[in-house]
Amino acid sequence: LHFPQFLSAANEELTALLARRQYQARLQESRGAVCRQYAELAHVLGNAAAELSAELVPDPAREKKLRGHLTALGLEGNASVYYDEAGHLRAELEGPDLSALTEPKERKALSALLGLPLREPEYTGGGALDKVVFTQAEPLMAVAGVAARQKDGETVSGDAGALFRSASGKVYVLLCDGMGSGPEASRESRLAVRLLEKFLRAGVEAETALKTLNSALALRNEESGGFTTVDLLEVDLFTGEAALYKLGAAPTYVRRGSSVSRITGSALPAGLAAGDRVAPDISRLRLEAGDLVVLVSDGVTTGREDQWLRSALAAFHEGSPKDLARTLVSPEEGEKAADDRTALVVRLERRKL
Repeated sequence: LHFPQFLSAANEELTALLARRQYQARLQESRGAVCRQYAELAHVLGNAAAELSAELVPDPAREKKLRGHLTALGLEGNASVYYDEAGHLRAELEGPDLSALTEPKERKALSALLGLPLREPEYTGGGALDKVVFTQAEPLMAVAGVAARQKDGETVSGDAGALFRSASGKVYVLLCDGMGSGPEASRESRLAVRLLEKFLRAGVEAETALKTLNSALALRNEESGGFTTVDLLEVDLFTGEAALYKLGAAPTYVRRGSSVSRITGSALPAGLAAGDRVAPDISRLRLEAGDLVVLVSDGVTTGREDQWLRSALAAFHEGSPKDLARTLVSPEEGEKAADDRTALVVRLERRKL
């Protein structure tokens, strides 16, 4: 008798039912993301516990030489030489007035004495006792150059990056490209870089850090709806072993000699989706002195073939990496920048001591 009213009431109930189902699905996704973050945190704490419980390996022969060197210099103090959990030499000296050991000539003398190159010492003085710590220097070093150009009409770039070295002798290179361009994209990319850098500096493994970042951005972006691509290059400066992690990022180029290779991935950008299956693309590399690695945002390669980039990379032999980075982001004559462009060039070199 009252069919229109009945139909309206039924539609209202169906709409409410669908809304409840959608809410439950999102709630389950959020709970799953939180559970994954707790699992990743447990993994991080487990690794930290394993590192703290690892036994340090002493080196009595080098320790004896170091104590003899202190005596020869007329210095008093305790000396200990051991290998850390990564197998790298570490020498610690403690005693009154050890400031003379911080001189460059003394570092060279100790390097010759211990038979290994040493970094600049860490010095703590001013109290009753001085403390000087020498650690083994990496045989390789990373020389980097970066250049960027924002989209025409924008005041800021939506790309962000960072380069830093960890205490364990690994160098990390980050390049993130926020969705779109302008201030919103800049906020997304800078947030991703800031979070990743904190994770990696704290000793979190790169893959775990990226999964945690993805979960955090996915939860945050349920309301804001943003996402960012991620390029992460990790290089062990002791061995040259490297890994390239990608979340929706543009291709990366590696040059060795005259050969240029291209590395791509199929993973989604960070924050676009959440779930156990979301994982970065990982490419393992073995780099040597003289190798070049080029990370670019998609504004550099989108809309044209990359043969010009390969040719520029193959032809680059002299000059700084910054020169090459500027070349890669510079537009052709009459060309407009339709997207943000960033190029980050890393060259491995043999360390000079």
